Amino acid sequence: MSKPDSTSHTLLQLTTGELLIRQRSTGRGRPATHMTTTSRRALSGMSPIDDGAGPAVAGHRVVLVTFAGRRDRMELLTRYVAEAMRRKLIGEWHVWNFSRNEADDRWLREQFPAIGRSPDNQVYFPAGRVTVAGNARWRCRVRAGHDVHIAFGPHRGDGDAPAYEFVIGGWSNQRTVLRHIDNRDLLVRDHDDRTNRRPPIATASTPGIMSGNAFRDIELSIDPTGVGLSVDGAEIIDNRTPVPAGMYDVQVKTGYGSDGEWRFPGVTEYLYNTDGPGWGQVYDLYSAHAQYYADSVFLKCDDDIVYLQLDKLADFLRFRIDQQRYFLVTANVVNNNVCAYYQQQSGAIPASLMTLELPPGGFRGSLWESHELATRLHNHFLDNPDAFEQNSTAPIPWSERLSINFVAWLGRDLSYMSAISGDGDDERILSVDIPSYLKRPNCIFPGFVASHLSYFSQEAAMDTATLMSRYRRLAAERGLPPPERSTERAGR
Repeated sequence: MSKPDSTSHTLLQLTTGELLIRQRSTGRGRPATHMTTTSRRALSGMSPIDDGAGPAVAGHRVVLVTFAGRRDRMELLTRYVAEAMRRKLIGEWHVWNFSRNEADDRWLREQFPAIGRSPDNQVYFPAGRVTVAGNARWRCRVRAGHDVHIAFGPHRGDGDAPAYEFVIGGWSNQRTVLRHIDNRDLLVRDHDDRTNRRPPIATASTPGIMSGNAFRDIELSIDPTGVGLSVDGAEIIDNRTPVPAGMYDVQVKTGYGSDGEWRFPGVTEYLYNTDGPGWGQVYDLYSAHAQYYADSVFLKCDDDIVYLQLDKLADFLRFRIDQQRYFLVTANVVNNNVCAYYQQQSGAIPASLMTLELPPGGFRGSLWESHELATRLHNHFLDNPDAFEQNSTAPIPWSERLSINFVAWLGRDLSYMSAISGDGDDERILSVDIPSYLKRPNCIFPGFVASHLSYFSQEAAMDTATLMSRYRRLAAERGLPPPERSTERAGR
């Protein structure tokens, strides 16, 4: 497995009455010496005790999935999603890290500090901070078949300082152990490669303790007299080895044939770490847990969605829930090669501006190929948004290929998506192959507008900076709250 870029470590610190999200920049896993960034964006509404139901629309949890992440493209999207969450229209946001450079990766980890997925690669990811003075408690939920590792080491401690590691459901999900390790060895992938390999200080026989199908409630209790581990309320280990007082960073990982999905108190936005390129790993995870998400509604949006008609998002979701005969429902997307044809037919795009054909089979077409047409279309929409935001909600059935810039599907349909492998053509499989054999067409919902900045065939020659500036002004005109600024302070 390839090791993800470790240019940053993210720290969650639970304090009285609030959840602070802290990001500590590092150089390839070494302790930081220069900067700490604190993002105070609200991440609320989710508890590991209530199974993450969160806000619901017509009784259905709404999960937004985005393949990320280009910072310059996602700037506006994060603001629209934050407002949709504030309105309780979206319950969880799963941001999959497909960043293409270190700067974007670092930004994603700052913007989305909470880990949602740990790959099968034995790499530790930051997951919180606890202060050992009285009785400190750290909680999470995790779904993993075996080999869940949770470690905590002294914050900015030296290499000889004591650190501790739980292995839950190791050895083919048969045993759970607590290890005492040196802080310098905490992030080493394999225990056999550590400088000092001590015998476990506590061991428990725990056959079947972890599950790849169900979340387990995990709680660590730490105080100066020792450390304990509970799983689903059952005490597994209570060890009285003294723990020096101070602040400790918590890290989590999976491996040895198991990946993990994580949830934390009060968090609704999660960064799903990937183990290499390829959309298949996304669909593999969701299709494997289709039963858990059966009553959910999924929104999938590109990372360069730069406008959402938020006042009509609830209508879009209710239509998706009510009209289950459709496999995919797409928003009425600006700069979508199929939607644009119907926008022109409805009178939103005048023939004097451009003439748009229905792309053969829904694939490519003149708009898809042309940055000039796309720029002209964006500017026309920005000048005349009301022309696109029509009152009609009559669906437009569509049975050929469809660009999945902003689409919705039902959680109960996730099981059909298991065949999307590696870097396969997920768009064709989702919009053509599966609907065809299920005999369930897709449709366009004209009553909800989203704007998609660019296809790869358009972006190289497009003046995206000017367009983004205009979309920021539109967001302000529509009352979208301005972005919250992070605060920075020098580290010691």
